[in-house]
Amino acid sequence: MHTVHLVPKGEEGNGFMAAALGIIFDTTNYDKSVTADQVKIIDNFFDSLVLSSKLNPVAAEINYGELIMSIDTNNRWVYKGSVTTPPCA
Repeated sequence: MHTVHLVPKGEEGNGFMAAALGIIFDTTNYDKSVTADQVKIIDNFFDSLVLSSKLNPVAAEINYGELIMSIDTNNRWVYKGSVTTPPCA
């Protein structure tokens, strides 16, 4: 899953445009290190995605924070770079 977090309107001049976060996970074949509580968090996250359209999906509100707080941030890749989606500016 790839999410992009934009700077709030009016704060664009601070040198940051956006931050991207990619999470790699599987919704059925969990790694043995994933706890039952984490499985519940992942399941709840996907259950909350009530999408309005298959062609242009938009979720009204999701419980993103609980999913993010369950991530093992000691096991990650971090880099400075360009945007990862077209136009890759």
